[in-house]
Amino acid sequence: MRELLTTLDEWAAADPEVAVATVVRTSGSTPRPVGARMAIARDGRMAGSVSGGCLEGAVVEEALSTLEGRAVPRVLHYGISDELGWEVGLACGGTVDVLLHTMRWDGSDPALAALRDALAEKRAAALLTVTDGEHAGRTALVDEDGGLAGSLGSAALDAGAAAAAAGRLDSGQPGVEEVEGVAVYVEPHVPRPLLAVVGAVHIGIALSTLARVLGYRVVVIDPRTAFLTAERLPDADELVARWPDDALPELRLGPRDAAVCLSHDAKFDEPTLDCLLRSPVGYIGAIGSRTTHGKRVARLRDSGFTDTDIARVHSPVGLDLGSRTPEEIALAIMAEIVAVRRGRRGGLLAAAAPATAAGTP
Repeated sequence: MRELLTTLDEWAAADPEVAVATVVRTSGSTPRPVGARMAIARDGRMAGSVSGGCLEGAVVEEALSTLEGRAVPRVLHYGISDELGWEVGLACGGTVDVLLHTMRWDGSDPALAALRDALAEKRAAALLTVTDGEHAGRTALVDEDGGLAGSLGSAALDAGAAAAAAGRLDSGQPGVEEVEGVAVYVEPHVPRPLLAVVGAVHIGIALSTLARVLGYRVVVIDPRTAFLTAERLPDADELVARWPDDALPELRLGPRDAAVCLSHDAKFDEPTLDCLLRSPVGYIGAIGSRTTHGKRVARLRDSGFTDTDIARVHSPVGLDLGSRTPEEIALAIMAEIVAVRRGRRGGLLAAAAPATAAGTP
């Protein structure tokens, strides 16, 4: 939804009612993942995509019927076994379910109004949409504290859907949940994951640039103000000229976030890792050779950390890409961060086991 906000604002001046098509379920090889969305105006304008081109024409035709009141909110099914699947070009072997319903983008829907506020304030929230039954198309919004705006049609359905949304807010992954015998599409909207970089060194410069491209909010921490400058780190979102053990707790790093220590210096390493290992941060990396890390492990044990705790530290940091330059090392680090976040080991796709996640080619 976030990527459509500007377009919806522009369209609302002429007509606030739009049709919205959202990919809610996939299987096999499909052009777009769950969560892909397209908005269609009454005059036929469209924004976004549910398939990269092969389904859009058919979906727009259905959307216009919905806007004109000739059809109710519903789930459209496209697959290679369907005649329409061949007609629209879905010959990649998968199936796609697309939820189609209307919404008013004028502040009158409490769930959508609350979503706009949450996005503006960078708060985590999940948009809930009923996909079938008598309440199809009804929406509600649940925030990270469990607060609810709008209603899906009943108190029991609201409570069940809010509970189901909690897990998807943690993972950040959209999908359909069965609640009270009703299918509810849960679309989490969470702030950008944060990457904390300790050490404004050359690798940190490249890492900041690449992490930002991959959608991370980047905070670089280094008490040495000569190194920590906007000129050296133009892609960092925030520069913190403090010691890491002072700055890191205030970031409130969580399971979707990552932190990398690039200091090569024990007086940075030790307080940094001490803080990170006491936090729920999802990825901890520390630069250094195996010899350096062996000494680091001994110090951490002396500080009272268990082997299970210490195993959270990825060092030497990054995937083995044969990296030599700062940019290549940054690539290896970000590749490992992505792999850990997605629950993969990293490696050649040609040698990997087939993916089991729905919608993954």
